[in-house]
Amino acid sequence: MSRTAWGTHAVELTGDQVIKRFPEADGGCAEREWRALTLLHEHVPGLAPEPVKAQLGVTGSTVLMSRLPGTPLRGLTLSSEQLAALATAMRAIHTALPSDVLRQVPIRPGQQAGLVAHLRRWAAEKPPEVDAQVGRALSAGLTWLERSGLQADHAPAVPPVFGPGDGNLANYLWDGSQVRIVDFEDSGRSDRAFELAEVTEHVGSWVEHPLDTRAFLGQFEFDTRRVRTPAGMSTTPRPRLAVPAELRR
Repeated sequence: MSRTAWGTHAVELTGDQVIKRFPEADGGCAEREWRALTLLHEHVPGLAPEPVKAQLGVTGSTVLMSRLPGTPLRGLTLSSEQLAALATAMRAIHTALPSDVLRQVPIRPGQQAGLVAHLRRWAAEKPPEVDAQVGRALSAGLTWLERSGLQADHAPAVPPVFGPGDGNLANYLWDGSQVRIVDFEDSGRSDRAFELAEVTEHVGSWVEHPLDTRAFLGQFEFDTRRVRTPAGMSTTPRPRLAVPAELRR
């Protein structure tokens, strides 16, 4: 048994299966993993591991799934073919679930409401001891958050998607022709822009060979609209993700 190179859960690999073992207090990780595997296998088989068996309990949980082939994209210099395959996989998982099924899926951890609330709690604590440059960046970020209009008590009014919840490129496996996705502990209902930001802003996209975010986001359709903002903020038109037809159901 071992732990993944960029994770905390225990993983046991066999020839064709993966066993993930979760601690007793896992915050719902195992349940979200199993829910995602079963739903994705039903609606887009082959994109994610096939669910085999789950034991969800109060003394620790175990999820057994098939083992996918492929090389993690983290740390690689991605070719245009790999970038296109990554975008294809993300579009597939975002639109995998019919709207009536997606409505029944809980909002993923760390989505806008939870993230804003967490940042505000964190900001209210004693400021960390950092150098002047980091301190200025921290102050600017918190100032932006307060003026952004983002709220901690409601979800953004955008079409929902199914979000894998973890933008670590280690969870995206390239098999030479397509990209498949693993690790759904933080999965749930989300929105497309948030899930793309999960990838572009994840530390796994910055280290070693950083992800070409411009080329990656260029794989998705955008439009430009005037965005309503709080008083005092710019109302300059800015790019937004266009709503694809499959999300207008």
